[in-house]
Amino acid sequence: MWASLFHLIAVFVAVHITKCQPVCNKQAPLEWYLKKHTIQLNWTLIGNICENDLECWGSQGKRQVSEQPFSFPQICPLQLQHGDKLLMSADETLKTYGIRVFNVSREDFESCTTNAELKNQFVFPHNTNESEHVEAKWITPGHHYFIALREGDSQLCKLGLRLNVSVKTQLCRASPLLRLCSGNGVCRTDFYEGAYHCRCNHRYFGRFCERFDACLDNPCQNKGICLSNGSTDPNNRTYKCLCPPHFTGVNCSEIIGEGNCQTICEDGTCVQLSPVSFKCICASGFSGKRLYFLLKFDILQMH
Repeated sequence: MWASLFHLIAVFVAVHITKCQPVCNKQAPLEWYLKKHTIQLNWTLIGNICENDLECWGSQGKRQVSEQPFSFPQICPLQLQHGDKLLMSADETLKTYGIRVFNVSREDFESCTTNAELKNQFVFPHNTNESEHVEAKWITPGHHYFIALREGDSQLCKLGLRLNVSVKTQLCRASPLLRLCSGNGVCRTDFYEGAYHCRCNHRYFGRFCERFDACLDNPCQNKGICLSNGSTDPNNRTYKCLCPPHFTGVNCSEIIGEGNCQTICEDGTCVQLSPVSFKCICASGFSGKRLYFLLKFDILQMH
């Protein structure tokens, strides 16, 4: 009996500690930077190798590749901003062994096959050794796939020497002369997105955060309806409140007629604001949020 119990406990612990975790570190979300970066990629089979969706993309990756899951080793996917420089090198073992890097289709990336005679697939005209600059033609916006072979042998590729590079551009301004997101948001991307897009600050909206919504917090009181003109001009950020019956003012906070004000202002004082409008100043400990409902109820009772 005790032996069986020990066996069950041992099995439970083994299952608990073998839970899969993401291998690749993802910086998400990423914000567009104006100064271009130089990224160093080292071809190696020691570390930085993932083998499935979870390890390569983590929980976010499931949203990107869930329709076409894969299960083969590869170098952790690389994300570049359009205009970045990419340098490639090989570790000491692969330098000695000798590898060539190819740009291939997604199908060849998955199968680790290529036509070694096609020189236009060579990323470099020689074996990959010291750090070397990758030409811009290989890292244009979009997805690019690279594999490393030795004299056409695909064994190293199948062990993990293949790389998925995503190059993204920004869609955050209508003209290079304008500020990113009109200065009213941040230009950002997540790992599963194909480009950088605007995340607008509070009250701003539109593709480039170029519009302002003064009605987002609904400044109209007493069930008034807010209409905004959407302007981002600091001098013309206007909105208009359509007030329900018996209310007036910029924010529908004023009550038309002293009689109406006296009817609903039981725990406050009516203050005259204009010849026809009044405002209920509530006493300490009371709120005026129910003015509209109380007034509507009293009017119905009168009828």
